[in-house]
Amino acid sequence: MRTSSGFCQTVSNSIRQHLSRFSVATIVAVVGLFGLARLAAAEVVYKSADITIKYGTYNLDLNGDGVTDFTITSEISGSCTPHSIESGALSETPASGNGTMIGPLAKGDEIGPNQAFSGGTLDLVYFFTTWLPEMCKFTWSGTWYSYHKATTGYLGLSFQLNGETYYGWAQLTVKGITATLTGYAYETIPGKAITAGKKKGN
Repeated sequence: MRTSSGFCQTVSNSIRQHLSRFSVATIVAVVGLFGLARLAAAEVVYKSADITIKYGTYNLDLNGDGVTDFTITSEISGSCTPHSIESGALSETPASGNGTMIGPLAKGDEIGPNQAFSGGTLDLVYFFTTWLPEMCKFTWSGTWYSYHKATTGYLGLSFQLNGETYYGWAQLTVKGITATLTGYAYETIPGKAITAGKKKGN
């Protein structure tokens, strides 16, 4: 015959097991809700622009926190010598810890952890012009250069915020060493890829 103390012990064990299962289910449900809330908060933040960069510098603050994330520079230089030389470049430099896919990327190209980024200054377009007594020589190069017409495409961007990596893009129209920034965007979930040209969506 089971004693009352044994019965109480069995009931106590049963209650503990029930509470344990309830606690696990509650934790799973809460974690799931936090996950859903995080996904619901995820979004692409986009900003349109109309900024021409010619013989100067533009500091791009991708997420609007007051910190320069990328610097786009258009510059030209020359030398007064018997053989006059002129050179110029349109370049992009990420802030420390940030990176760039030079492109030009096409709309829909993925920008994320599976892609390679450069942390140094990249020349989008550069040229050398040499005037000699008997000739004039022009040399243009760079992945964004297109002879006598503008190139429109995207820079793939990665930037650091609070120790985490975020991804975004900037759209440029480039002609010679002049660039027009027409818009930029980033994904608000760290580590989540974005596609070039994507302006909205969770």
